[in-house]
Amino acid sequence: MEDNLPSWGLVLVRILVGGLLVVKAWSMLQGGAGEELVSGTSEAYAAAPGLVKSWGESVVLVHPWFFSKLALFGTLLGGMCLFLGALTRPAGLFLALVFANIFFVSTGAGQLLALLLCVCCAACALSRAGLRSGADVFLQDKLPVWATWSRS
Repeated sequence: MEDNLPSWGLVLVRILVGGLLVVKAWSMLQGGAGEELVSGTSEAYAAAPGLVKSWGESVVLVHPWFFSKLALFGTLLGGMCLFLGALTRPAGLFLALVFANIFFVSTGAGQLLALLLCVCCAACALSRAGLRSGADVFLQDKLPVWATWSRS
C-alpha cells in the first residue's frame, strides 16, 4: 500500500495550493468581486485561439454572472477539498480547467501563475494526493471510482 501513495512533497503542494486558493477566493468574495471578473475578459477571448475563443464568446461572456460565481465558489470549495484532501480527483480536475481558462485570458505574470496552478491542481488530481494525510482515505471505499482512486 505504501508504494501506491503519493510522495509527501506532492501532499505539501496539495495543502499549500488548497490553502492559498481558499484565502484568495474568500478575500475576493468578501471584496465583492462579481461579473467584472468575466466581463473584463472579452478582449482576451477575442484574441484567444479557436476553441477557447468560441467557448468564451458564445458561452462564458453570454453568462458573466454565472461563470464569475462558478469560478469564485468553485475555487473556494475546490481549494477546501485540496487542503483537506477530500475528493482531490474531481476538485483537482475542476480547478485545472478553471486555471486553464484563466491562462488564456491573462497576461504576463498572471498567465504564468494560472499555468502553475493548473499544473499543480492536475497533478494533485492525477496522483491520488488525498490518499496520504487526507480525507480521501476515509472516502475511497464509500464513493464511486470516478470520484476517488479506489479499486474496490
